[in-house]
Amino acid sequence: MKRMIALLAAGSVLAAPGAALAKPKAKVYKGTFEYVGADGDYVTGKFGKVQLVDGKRSDKLSVHVRRLASRTTYVYRLQSAPSACAADAPAGVDVAGWKYRTLRTSRSGVANATARAKHFSVDKTQRYFVGVFRAEANGQPGELVLCAQLNTPYKKAKKPAKPAKPTAPGSKPGKRDDAPQGNANGQADDKPRGKSEDAPRGKSDDAPRGKSEDAPRGNANGRDKDKPKETGKPAR
Repeated sequence: MKRMIALLAAGSVLAAPGAALAKPKAKVYKGTFEYVGADGDYVTGKFGKVQLVDGKRSDKLSVHVRRLASRTTYVYRLQSAPSACAADAPAGVDVAGWKYRTLRTSRSGVANATARAKHFSVDKTQRYFVGVFRAEANGQPGELVLCAQLNTPYKKAKKPAKPAKPTAPGSKPGKRDDAPQGNANGQADDKPRGKSEDAPRGKSDDAPRGKSEDAPRGNANGRDKDKPKETGKPAR
């Protein structure tokens, strides 16, 4: 029993350095491939993407290329240099410790591949890029075709708040506090309701009511009583 405890303690001591060497946090670097061949000045557009994960215990390089020659084998390498992917940039140096898988395009010129490492650490004084080369007969890198510089993706900045829209000329202003407020029916409170007290009601009191005393009064036939009756024969 004591021997077993001693062996377990020794194993924990041996495993401690490995845990201490583990990286505190994984970092991700990304880049976009550009054509840098003989016709690089005339060819524009994107030719794929690359991503490097500097993990805690292992590292991974993922490569995706497109718009290349159909069913062709290429060689890709992670390299470091003071400057990268420029026309006057010096040749980069391969980063040691990486194992690369074959990069062969499909009939449409698309290919994917990955490479892995265990003891890679980013040197902040260096610039890293991934180069895609034409494969020589012996499988070694030949002419550089694509280049992608690796950078840390920045967080998107917050958009500033939109300013208030100015009032367009001729537009109707909103309601003001000093504007007259109406009742539930939409009418102003100061507006007279119904008939006014000063308005004349019906017929005027000064107007003559009924028939006038001065007006001539006729009989039932509509003739004036004071007017003599006319007969057919002249009076004798």
